[in-house]
Amino acid sequence: MEFEKEEKKQQNTENNEIKEIKENTSEENSVQNIEDENKQLKEKVAELEAQLKEIQNAARFIKASFENYKLDVERQLKENTRSTALRIFRNLIPIVDDFKRALNYYNQTQDLEEFYKGTQKIIEKFFKTLENEGLKPIDTSGRFDPFLHEAVEREEREDVEEYTIIETIEEGYTYNGQVIKPAKVKVAIKPRKS
Repeated sequence: MEFEKEEKKQQNTENNEIKEIKENTSEENSVQNIEDENKQLKEKVAELEAQLKEIQNAARFIKASFENYKLDVERQLKENTRSTALRIFRNLIPIVDDFKRALNYYNQTQDLEEFYKGTQKIIEKFFKTLENEGLKPIDTSGRFDPFLHEAVEREEREDVEEYTIIETIEEGYTYNGQVIKPAKVKVAIKPRKS
């Protein structure tokens, strides 16, 4: 019996040792798993940090490109404005020269009739130049249009339809379809009944 006890004791000891080995192996595996997982997480963090830097660099590049684009557009707008002004000045300077010649002619000859005819031609040339740039006179024949005309006077009339323009006080103009100065007109209205 003692032998059996001894054998059982030895078997229990062996079982305990095996259990300990298994536990140690399990702990070692667990530690190894944690270390592997920690290594994977560090690699993932490094990868994400690299992606973040890449995205930040791309954002800086896009922002710088947009700022450069805005500066280019602003520069182009200034250049277009400048070249448009130069083109208009080049077209208007000959008209100024024509006025100077007309005044000199009048000072030398005192011929008012020729001065008047010359001035009329210069004014026609001036308006033609403005029309070529997109300026158009507003039509004042027909009915009053509050988007194009400004009624500065009214006259009671029975011989024409109400709100018909009967006189142009001042010309009005549009530039490429946009009213820049409404025409000032006199408008007919129905007579008041007493």
